[in-house]
Amino acid sequence: MLRKALWSLAFAVGSFGLHGCGSAPPVPAPLREAWPDQLFAYSPELITVTKEDLFRLDPELAERLADPAIQRLSNASRLERLIAMLYGQEVRRFNYAAGHTTVASETWRLRRGDCLSLTVLAYAMGRALKLRVDMQEVPIAALYERRDQYDFLSQHVNVRFHNTSPVELPHGTSTMPSRDMILDFEPGLGGRHVGEVLSDESILARYYNNIAAEHLAKGRQGLAYAHFKAAILTDPAYAASYGNLAVLYRAKGLQSAAEQLLRHAVALSGQSYVPLYALHQLLTEQGRGAEASDIERQLAAKREVDPYHWIGLGLRHFETGDFRAAIRALKRAQELTTGYEEVHRLLALAYWRAGEQARAHEQLAMLDSISHDGADLSRLRKKLAAPR
Repeated sequence: MLRKALWSLAFAVGSFGLHGCGSAPPVPAPLREAWPDQLFAYSPELITVTKEDLFRLDPELAERLADPAIQRLSNASRLERLIAMLYGQEVRRFNYAAGHTTVASETWRLRRGDCLSLTVLAYAMGRALKLRVDMQEVPIAALYERRDQYDFLSQHVNVRFHNTSPVELPHGTSTMPSRDMILDFEPGLGGRHVGEVLSDESILARYYNNIAAEHLAKGRQGLAYAHFKAAILTDPAYAASYGNLAVLYRAKGLQSAAEQLLRHAVALSGQSYVPLYALHQLLTEQGRGAEASDIERQLAAKREVDPYHWIGLGLRHFETGDFRAAIRALKRAQELTTGYEEVHRLLALAYWRAGEQARAHEQLAMLDSISHDGADLSRLRKKLAAPR
């Protein structure tokens, strides 16, 4: 199952709703409600990580990267050195670990992290090596994981290096041609796409949001509130924090304020229908059937034209072994997209599993025309050549 991503709280079981990821359209008018600081015993001192703390490298690592011999290397050679330091001799030196987001120095010491942690580390290393590098958020199919009494929605961030020279990958396995390179520790659906560039503040807001969600899942409401508030103040355009804070507000009985937060998240979140789902849930629980029906129609319209909804549906059918249903969902995703390698890859596998070899190879040919990953394509060819 593809998961590995930036975690943000999705909805509490049975009662609460909220949002995962958002783009940055113009920010609507500020919220009317005052911050209920007294209700959560809020103090600014509860926030102990600053932007500088988040991106600060381990001193030993910073010293290694500052070595004049490394700094004098070409851009491509410095990027090769960064990749070798992250992936090491085993090509998996750093491992994905869900459930806890860490600052760059801690991620380096632990040799593991979630995708936000690993992205922050790679970005900070790239800056230290004076490379042109961006952090970006890329869309993937909605994927959930149950932790404690909450469900978590997976969203994905990775690092994009602006490159103009070929890059040798570790151990001489292959060469990355002269184009931008996306470094993705867990390349799930959409991981190879160019995404929305995130500022340092946008990533810091996501860090606070993740830490807040961890505290909320453990019942530490005061710390959760402080970090959700910090996320909103750091990046007011990040919709997830409003939706997640709505979960906390509902737990405290602040139903009106929670609804306002959810409507604000809906206004900010563009195509994402997760906050709409949360708002639909709230209205239904309050017996406001007409308003809930209107939201349901909006949800249905968004799902119909959202390729990631259909990709996610196709993946769920894969897991249950219903390959015909997976094909139907993935064909709808194909109608809504162009150039999406993952759609053709999954359709090839679905057709192969369904016994339609000719159609599987048609998808393989389409993938061959757009793929930049020769090794991945070779593995898929071998799989489709094997007995089902």
